[in-house]
Amino acid sequence: MPLPTSVAGIFGAMLGIERATLEDEFQNLLFGSKLLKHEGLVIENETFLQYKTSKVQRGIVRTQIVNRPTYIIAMAGEPKRISEYCNFLKSHNAVYLPYGGQNDFFVEDFRITNLVDVVQSDVVSNYAPQDLVSKLESSETVLSILPVMQNDSSSPNFYFVLKGQLKLKKTVDVAGKTKVALYPLEMFKYVRG
Repeated sequence: MPLPTSVAGIFGAMLGIERATLEDEFQNLLFGSKLLKHEGLVIENETFLQYKTSKVQRGIVRTQIVNRPTYIIAMAGEPKRISEYCNFLKSHNAVYLPYGGQNDFFVEDFRITNLVDVVQSDVVSNYAPQDLVSKLESSETVLSILPVMQNDSSSPNFYFVLKGQLKLKKTVDVAGKTKVALYPLEMFKYVRG
């Protein structure tokens, strides 16, 4: 599921914000996403080339792809600013067609469902750094644990919820009843425009 940096990129594309100015435009905003449904998971082997200073390293990595996912993506911040973004997107005047991290993962459709209040909660339904997770909310919770380049924790691992919820050690900002945890871009390491 898209991390906050990817969610910011998706919103940025739809709003027509150039990548080079995205960090400034989205300063003091929070982002997050949640997987609502999908048509299964696909495991693929990918070959990579990594160029080191004097040699090329080759390898194969396993990649997990979510087939035909539907996500909630959320952005939070100063109400007037969020309202302006929302009104622009409600008109379906997406400036650029966003994609989900790889060139062939284009967004098929989007819609604005509603504006919700940001509240504090120690239960989330999307993702959280491993160091912040206290326990799974139920024995039926399904998740993946993957490394994420972030600045907020000594462990690189993030818990990604495919079904269910996580109980955290402290409260975080969430998007209303959806329990989508929202994080600032500064928490993550990313390539700046």
